[in-house]
Amino acid sequence: MRKLQNKIFLLISFFLIFLLTGCANSEENLENYYYVMAIGIDKGENTKINLSVQIASNSSGSQDSDSGSSQQNSSNIYSTPCNSIDSGISILNNYLSKRINISHCSAIIFSEELGREGIKNYINALGNNPEIRPTCNIMISSTTGLDVLEKISNSTEVFSSRYYEFIKSSTKYTGYSVTPELSEFFYCLNFSKNSCFASYITVSDEVVQNTGIAVFDGDKFSGQLSVLDSISYALITDRLESATISIKSPKDEDKLIDVSIKQAKKPEIECKLVNNYPFIKIKTSLEYGILSSTYEIDTDSEDGNLLLERAINSYIQEIISNFLYEISHKYDADICNFKNEILKNYLTLEEFEKIHWNEIYKDSYFEVSVDGKIENLGMFSQE
Repeated sequence: MRKLQNKIFLLISFFLIFLLTGCANSEENLENYYYVMAIGIDKGENTKINLSVQIASNSSGSQDSDSGSSQQNSSNIYSTPCNSIDSGISILNNYLSKRINISHCSAIIFSEELGREGIKNYINALGNNPEIRPTCNIMISSTTGLDVLEKISNSTEVFSSRYYEFIKSSTKYTGYSVTPELSEFFYCLNFSKNSCFASYITVSDEVVQNTGIAVFDGDKFSGQLSVLDSISYALITDRLESATISIKSPKDEDKLIDVSIKQAKKPEIECKLVNNYPFIKIKTSLEYGILSSTYEIDTDSEDGNLLLERAINSYIQEIISNFLYEISHKYDADICNFKNEILKNYLTLEEFEKIHWNEIYKDSYFEVSVDGKIENLGMFSQE
């Protein structure tokens, strides 16, 4: 009897699945939504903020009649002054012909001005919104968030609607910036108390570029790290697939050599206390390829190759060391998370807390070694 009841229950459930699929609310139709590609958040004049959203245009490219839009080939932009992100979205929903949907948002872009005042409330509002993706990237603009949206929207490139995905993927093979996600930023601010950082976006003329790392003191933007700093960060944290750097010729400083670099293996990091100061040793193993040169490279002798290798190693060691001292001594920002490395030396969290890492990190000193080998001479090979 029980077996028969189970079979009847399964049979009813099977048919109910198909019946329920036809009962969807017509309001959930995809055509009833504007899908946001990116959000810009800037300091307002008479309100706390100015909220801007970039929305993918419809396939016909027709002009939208809603007021406040900036129509382009690939996207529209809508802006409104408001006191919060949620109220801004409500205002936009009030006068647009379709409802705003942020489930496809790829980037949140804050102006540098607003970033210096603190963005925790906005990050928390976004983190508490179940609609937005936790993988959404956090960015700081050298001008305004709206400016970034407009420059990308005005782009003649057919892929401008996917620009934010290209920003994220390009960091792997350029190392020019970082792509911290909303979930990571939210967690650092509210739970781990680790140093927060974001992508730094420079806007000049009609060009939008990744130009390094935005460093935070708590939730406040405190400064920008360069592209070389970003490459150094990627090397230390094992996040770099490849990058290209230019070094001075070891025989003529007026001549330059373009070198591709990639990691041969994961960097070795050792952290310990010496005289109550953090001492951090980093060893990274790299592979080089020679791309171009403005002088004739001596590649037909072992000494010529070794001289070039030493020059590249010395240069990379210098930029990594400069980066480490800048983030520690200038910004007091442990964005490489050395805290987790030194934590391994202690059996309990209580023991670790006795060293007061957040107070002593700014006095860290470093020893960097770079073991790089030229694996590809390209057209400069004499073989």
